[in-house]
Amino acid sequence: MKKIIKRALALLLGLCGLAIAQPAVEVGPSSPVILVPPKTAALVLEDRQGKMSLDEAKSRLSDFRRASDMPPPNSISAYWVALSLHSTQADDHVIRIVPTVGLGWKDIRISVVDADGKITHITNYTGVQGMHNRIANENPLRSLSSPAPSQYALLTLKPGRSVTVFLRMYADQRFPPKAYAPQIIDHQRYLEMRRLGLYIEGALAGAMLALAIFGWYNALHTRNAASYAYGVWILFALVSAIGQPVHDGQRLFELFIDVSNIQINHLHLTEFIGAAASFGQSMTYVIFARVFLELKDRFPGFYQFTHAYLIFYLAAAAARLLWDQHTIPAQTFWLPIGLSTWLVLIGVFTCAFIRMREGFEVARFFMIAMFPYLLFRTVFILNVLSWSSPLSLLPDVGIFYFIKEPTTAQAFGVTLEALIMALAVVARTRTLQEQLSHNIQIQKELVENQNRILEATVAERTRELEEQHEELEETHQIVIGSVNYASRLQRSQLPRAHRLQERFRSIGVVWEPRDTIGGDLWWISSSQHSGPFSLAVADCTGHGVPGAMLSLLVSNSLERIYSSDPQVRPAEALMLLDFLVRTGLNQDAEDSESDDGCDAAIVRIDRDACQVEFASAKLVLFHLHPDGAVHRHAGARASLGYQQPPNEEDTPVNQTIAYAPGDVFVIVTDGLTDQPGGDGATPVAFGYRRIEQALSALRGQTAKEISQGLHATFNRWQGLRQRRDDVTLVVFSL
Repeated sequence: MKKIIKRALALLLGLCGLAIAQPAVEVGPSSPVILVPPKTAALVLEDRQGKMSLDEAKSRLSDFRRASDMPPPNSISAYWVALSLHSTQADDHVIRIVPTVGLGWKDIRISVVDADGKITHITNYTGVQGMHNRIANENPLRSLSSPAPSQYALLTLKPGRSVTVFLRMYADQRFPPKAYAPQIIDHQRYLEMRRLGLYIEGALAGAMLALAIFGWYNALHTRNAASYAYGVWILFALVSAIGQPVHDGQRLFELFIDVSNIQINHLHLTEFIGAAASFGQSMTYVIFARVFLELKDRFPGFYQFTHAYLIFYLAAAAARLLWDQHTIPAQTFWLPIGLSTWLVLIGVFTCAFIRMREGFEVARFFMIAMFPYLLFRTVFILNVLSWSSPLSLLPDVGIFYFIKEPTTAQAFGVTLEALIMALAVVARTRTLQEQLSHNIQIQKELVENQNRILEATVAERTRELEEQHEELEETHQIVIGSVNYASRLQRSQLPRAHRLQERFRSIGVVWEPRDTIGGDLWWISSSQHSGPFSLAVADCTGHGVPGAMLSLLVSNSLERIYSSDPQVRPAEALMLLDFLVRTGLNQDAEDSESDDGCDAAIVRIDRDACQVEFASAKLVLFHLHPDGAVHRHAGARASLGYQQPPNEEDTPVNQTIAYAPGDVFVIVTDGLTDQPGGDGATPVAFGYRRIEQALSALRGQTAKEISQGLHATFNRWQGLRQRRDDVTLVVFSL
């Protein structure tokens, strides 16, 4: 009992001493809605360790100092504030006790001690925590559970009674508090004033949401980098604007989502989202400015500087969100962030001005939009430095009361910035579209001019080509006529019918130049001489006109040889032909420019002796017997008429071959044996073996029928492949 009496006396003496040192603040009918106590009315005690209890604070009332005598608070120490209130109301009066309009202080605990020493703890919250408004859970058509619900704890003052309020709190880093004494708010009248705040906040939130929808619609429609950058920035700006705390709540959470007890690291969820959105909004704005003003191409030096700024800002954001900085002075942490942002914005503004001077007219919108953005950034820096901002000069009436709030000013600035930037993005898009249309028109005109020039050039060139075509056609007709005439001449050099009469039992000849004229020929000695006669087949070098000219030389040479000696033997005739061709082409001279010749075979036929004498340079004689057996008689390996005469061992020799009635002899040129063909994927030469097989299959037929059958077999073998050389085939029976 003695201890209780001693404690009561001590408390009474303390309260009496406090009452003497600290005048009570009267709360009555004439008090304003928001009552700001004078600095002399509040007593303050700094708790450097932050471990002092309420009892210890009451026991150290003598150490409390007037708020007017205290230095600005820091974020390291805890502060105890004592304030006496006296109600002069005629009935119960409900008030709110809000430290510095709800900002500047955090980790707040409020306790009330009445005149009887009774202690009541009316609230214990962290300051900015997005406290949920119970109105969001009530049906407005029915009676509310409380006549005046609020997200803040309320204190009811009894008429004529006095109480002492003890507040224990920490200073916030971002927005250092301006005063120690809390504000006393008339709850009922404040709810009426709060309606205007909700209108303002709703208008700002609606405007930001509309701008976000517009930004992304425009980005998806235009698909350019500046529109996408604006869309990303406006999303961060939207979350930042509607998530900022104000003097009476937090826009995003107080009426929609209840997150009152959720922590992430050292921050409440609302603080975490707001800080992340603020940092993201600042960074994405710089990124948007870089794309919009084309800093990478126009100002590469400043572009690299913004790289460094973004890295620094990202590191600061990580530090803010992941580590508790309450032990670091506010200016040490926030001043570099604010100043670096302000310098970057000044640099962006300067670049926009230069771009406007260069003719980029939409940069003017960008500059206009930056004014409110720079203003609220300047207000932020002044708050960090604990200096008064220009907004503090606004009157405490109507909308100005809300604009004086730093976070509301920031929301206004971001909204105005976003609105004007939307116009800038639209203007930029329209400008780019106009430039694109202009460039397309220029390209169209260039293309039309090029088309006109091209059409004129094509017409001129077509006319020239038509003239050239006419000339070429005339030349072609001359050449064709000449070749056809040469073909008639060449054909006239082949053996006539009177040279064949009564010399053969049957004879079949196929003579097919690859072109109209060619280098193959066959020849028979004159029928004016009695006795044995000779038949020759030659394959001259080349085909076409050169081959035909050489074939005439060979034919004339054969005529000369046999006119001098009708009974010359085949081997000697071939050697004479070699000499005549070489000298006729002047290839025996050292300065000869040609090296041409022929392959040839001569058969001397003696019908009385029933034998043939055969000599050849490379060509082959096939001997078909009535039983189908085929013998192949090869010639010498040397050709005739070339600059280098044949070696002695390669010169043609005479071969005597006896024959019987019904035997057939065949001579072919290499145009037949070397022709590729067949049914396989890879063509192969017709060759000697297929000739022998075809002849054996045609045994018993006349020479003419055999030549036709062998020719048909050859054509099937060749198929659609191109003819490579002249083809000559001579078949005869005796």
